[in-house]
Amino acid sequence: MTLADMKENERGIISYISKDCEIKRRLFDMGFIKGNEISCVRRNPLGSPIAFNVEGSVIAIRKPDAEKVGVVL
Repeated sequence: MTLADMKENERGIISYISKDCEIKRRLFDMGFIKGNEISCVRRNPLGSPIAFNVEGSVIAIRKPDAEKVGVVL
C-alpha cells in the first residue's frame, strides 16, 4: 500500500520510499522516514495534492510522489 491509497483519518507506518522518487531527499527532510507514524489528514476531491500529518506537521504532496512512498496500516 502507498500513501496515495490511504483514506482520510487512516494511520500507518512508513515502510519505504522508492529509489526513483525525485523528491526523496526533500521527503526525508520533512520527516518521511521509515518507521515514522503518518496519517492522512485531507484528500483533494480531484486527487492531488494529499495532506499528511507526520512528525506533528501537516504536509501536502502530489499524488505521483505519494505513490512512491510505502505504508503499512
